[in-house]
Amino acid sequence: MQDNFIQLLNIPMGPGSQEEGDQVLDYMPMPSEMNTYDMPVLPETDAVQECPQAVAVLERLQTMLASYEPGQPTQSMVLDTMPEADLDMLNQILGEGEVSAVISADPLIRIQETVMAGVWRLRTIDQQGDVITETLEVADVPACIREHAFNALIDLNVEPSAMPPGVLNAPSVLVEIAEKSAAFNGKKPEQPHVINLSLLPFSPEDHNCLSNSTGTGAVTILSRGYGNCRITSTCIQGLWRVQYFNSTDQLILDTLEITDIPLVACAAKEDLEDSAERLHEIREVFA
Repeated sequence: MQDNFIQLLNIPMGPGSQEEGDQVLDYMPMPSEMNTYDMPVLPETDAVQECPQAVAVLERLQTMLASYEPGQPTQSMVLDTMPEADLDMLNQILGEGEVSAVISADPLIRIQETVMAGVWRLRTIDQQGDVITETLEVADVPACIREHAFNALIDLNVEPSAMPPGVLNAPSVLVEIAEKSAAFNGKKPEQPHVINLSLLPFSPEDHNCLSNSTGTGAVTILSRGYGNCRITSTCIQGLWRVQYFNSTDQLILDTLEITDIPLVACAAKEDLEDSAERLHEIREVFA
């Protein structure tokens, strides 16, 4: 199967850059472009009619969008057997949206939201870089993100004697994380517990201690809009590192969230309703 999917990079999460004297800690690189929704350039009607399987997929997708509600099990269809011409046509119609993700599992999973929020393209990739399977999924967030986010947990050591030299404020944050993570039951809470690191006097040593203590999980999500948001799971149950960058790659908000999935990565009910309407309009063009 030809790989027409956007190539994503799984850049390891790191602490933010601050200056403490001559010490400099750099943020991870982020894309600099400002991304907004653009309606895909639709093909000619005659060309679409020559790809009946793509047309059938769009019809089924319409049904899936009409019946799905956030919080329900995801709805998906496998695209493995689609002819290349139909798959290319589907790629052109669905386009690429603002949210992408990589799951560092075996096999690797790459995820790209389409221009219709809540409609996701998923590919599993083997070690040789070949596509094993490809699916189209309707969900607030793909089920595999929840499945893999915290599948490699570690114990959080909050003993002061375990902290390296130069660490001042990280221990109190680690104690708060340990308490809230222990109370987290794995389900979506009414309100996530948020720790705003941007408001704390964190030194590079504090950032390093925090990152080393909580580890890096399997899921990395990038939400691109007016600026960028990088969301990374950790090795502590329910704990996500959520970092917001402006359009010039400057970190403007650095937070920790204890929740099932941060809301910024999820498609809301209104988004899914809008996607259903948008797909209906696209299909009417080809009718």
